[in-house]
Amino acid sequence: MKVIIIVCLIVLLKETSSKPDDARDEEKCEGILVRNKFHRKHVIGMGLNRPYQLAYDHTDHKIFFSFNIGKDDEDSFEIGFIEKGHIKHKVIEGVENGFAIAIDNKDKVVYFGGSSGVYRHHFKTNTSVTKILSNHDIWDMFFKHHLYFITYPQQHLYKMVHVKNETEIERQKHIHENIYQFAIDSDEDIFITNGTGLYLIKNGTTDRIFYEGPKMYRAIEINNKGVAHFSGQNGIFVANKKKHVLEKIAHVKNIFGLTFDSEDNIIYSDPHEIVKLVREDCK
Repeated sequence: MKVIIIVCLIVLLKETSSKPDDARDEEKCEGILVRNKFHRKHVIGMGLNRPYQLAYDHTDHKIFFSFNIGKDDEDSFEIGFIEKGHIKHKVIEGVENGFAIAIDNKDKVVYFGGSSGVYRHHFKTNTSVTKILSNHDIWDMFFKHHLYFITYPQQHLYKMVHVKNETEIERQKHIHENIYQFAIDSDEDIFITNGTGLYLIKNGTTDRIFYEGPKMYRAIEINNKGVAHFSGQNGIFVANKKKHVLEKIAHVKNIFGLTFDSEDNIIYSDPHEIVKLVREDCK
């Protein structure tokens, strides 16, 4: 009888002692595969309601984003930011119903788009937010050499230019579609999305090349190498421009926003958090 009891105790001890190790391994290896490489999830913002439109300031390492301040069935937005080393966010004051964000990291300027226009903030001099364009409801923005923005509800694309110290806007008529997102990669190729999906317009042409994949996208972001990344609802994609197909590099459930830090680490948002993915070996 004693032998049986001792054997049972040994088996029980082995089982219970193995559980913490398994639990630690599962916790240690929790993360996301990006291009089949393990990346650990670092939560850098939490307690948010649908953070969209992520943008990264390479100088002070701030993350800007828009988020919903209304009820779940409402769309009332503000623009916030999270400083390096902090997890609680602060709010940008003076932007009415702020939704869109674009950063010129070369000249250290961040642009905000709201329901009544475009605003500019020079973070190198820490000046206040200044309104530079009125009477336009801004849906999305992108910066490369110039500020591009999409209006709502028309979904028209404009470029902002400076003429004799004055700000003027030019309707981009070569993009005749009603679009949701716009970006230019390092090849000067244009990507746009509309109600039917994603299209490439190669530099110097007007032909639209359709890319099979999700019909709706929540962001197009260019990393530091000039490569366009696309966030569908449940994944991050890049374009294979030789085969004209999308390649899924990461599976992320219910993704809302996307950006890259100064080291090209992916930063994304889900309905309530902002997460940075950092490459690590999983043992």
